[in-house]
Amino acid sequence: MDDYSKAMLGDYAETLVDQLGAYFQGHLALSADLPETIRLDEYPAELIATVLDNDVAHPLLAMSHIDGKGYPFITIMGFSFIDGKIHITSRKNGLKIKRLQENPKCTMVYHNNIPRPEGLGCVTLAGKASISHDPERIRLANEILSRKVYRDGDPDEDRRQPMIDSMQEADRVLVILDEIDAVYMVTPMAPNLPSGVPTPPIAWRADWKQ
Repeated sequence: MDDYSKAMLGDYAETLVDQLGAYFQGHLALSADLPETIRLDEYPAELIATVLDNDVAHPLLAMSHIDGKGYPFITIMGFSFIDGKIHITSRKNGLKIKRLQENPKCTMVYHNNIPRPEGLGCVTLAGKASISHDPERIRLANEILSRKVYRDGDPDEDRRQPMIDSMQEADRVLVILDEIDAVYMVTPMAPNLPSGVPTPPIAWRADWKQ
């Protein structure tokens, strides 16, 4: 990986850690006496929007759907965040489109690939996806993703428009995470915890109130 790529990864990673770390500090008394899971009463929509905002978020996440044999099938996908929802462009004849139409349940994981516990950040969203053929929304998602990959001022910024053109010519559809059933967040380890004491995940599930 070249120095420029390392620098970009650092920017994305630090943004995720900063946001989750601030949220974590506000929801947990820092001590070694920790619950297994911190259960939230409400879906943390504002935090998710801040973490996934196109100006700060890495362009890739991991998405899983259920394959024909009933197994979770995981792929790395480029995404855009539009109107508070994750949008993923895909080939119209991609097998995942058929599978999601049969079973819309899916998960999407956004994390920063940092090996040190004090720098780890991860958000998992579980929900149901819809498929959109709206050409204007597809165009918008293509443009946003391309701007996330080749940002203003990047030394290879001139590759952005060819990427947009190529995606537009590919006759794509959109996978939209339309319904959120659960969210799980792995936050950076609290600084005063002794080694070996894990930071509990922060979680919200729609069925906890039912």
